Amino acid sequence: MHILIFGATSAIAHSIAKEYAIDNLHTYTLIGRSESRLNACKQELQAYGAVDIQIMLLDFSSIEDIQKVFNRCIQQRGNIDMALVAQGSLTNQDKAKSDMSYLADEFSLNALSHIIISQLIVNQFNLQGFGILVGIGSVAGERGRKGNYAYGAAKSAVSTFLSGLRHANKNEKIHILTVKPGFVSTPMTSELPQSFLFVSPELVAKEIKRGVEQGIEHMYVPTFWRFIMMIIRSIPEALFKKLNI
Repeated sequence: MHILIFGATSAIAHSIAKEYAIDNLHTYTLIGRSESRLNACKQELQAYGAVDIQIMLLDFSSIEDIQKVFNRCIQQRGNIDMALVAQGSLTNQDKAKSDMSYLADEFSLNALSHIIISQLIVNQFNLQGFGILVGIGSVAGERGRKGNYAYGAAKSAVSTFLSGLRHANKNEKIHILTVKPGFVSTPMTSELPQSFLFVSPELVAKEIKRGVEQGIEHMYVPTFWRFIMMIIRSIPEALFKKLNI
């Protein structure tokens, strides 16, 4: 199985790659912004037994570069069996209020790059007749909150776009999975106060693999976030504005 990973150096993406590397049956194309970090991921996967691993550098802010790298991947690596779109950063909401260039860059990375890459992947799936797409969203996209609405809006856009791709898809051999993790203990969240709600990227990876194997289309990780977000979505706007959440 050829596994293509965008944002391959993220903790969740790398944990998923390791989860599949245990099978020792797959080839990998790892795409990201840092050559040194990609090589470190490659070396760790090789330690797990993976052999056929290729890395590619990508400027996620450039639509032209996204298309160029994706086309090169298809030309050099052939059909994609499973693709994971996982690049992103946790937007600093205070900075995003005053720095419009930063806000635009963050939204481009967290939403626009996901949307463009997901469409390219599904277009390729339709050409080859099969494929699995895993898109990483977030519970932050369920409702705008004062502490992270820039990041949440980007993740909401990703979730809506993936939902549209599923609705437009007529091929039962194409599986599109939206994953909405809650708090995950990664370098991206290291500055946040840790609590019992945080889980490891390894747990998220195992859940995603289960979701792929069971053909799930939309999942919260851990599952209890489904019920938490159901409550948060149900709060009337007038009351919600008074809450410090």
